[in-house]
Amino acid sequence: METTQRQQTESRIRELRQAIEALEQELNKDDDAVKEHAMIDHLDQYIDAVDTKVSSLKAFWQSLKQEWKTR
Repeated sequence: METTQRQQTESRIRELRQAIEALEQELNKDDDAVKEHAMIDHLDQYIDAVDTKVSSLKAFWQSLKQEWKTR
């Protein structure tokens, strides 16, 4: 009877370890998702900055063309 109880205890410990490993994997997936969202947000900010620079360059180019035409 004692051997059976020990085997059951060991089996339960294995199950708990597997459950903990599964939870850790899920947590890592969540961390990766958070990192991906942060990267996407950063990319959006970068694209906005590039758009602003392009708009500024276009405005500068238009004013430069206008200045050349008046000379």
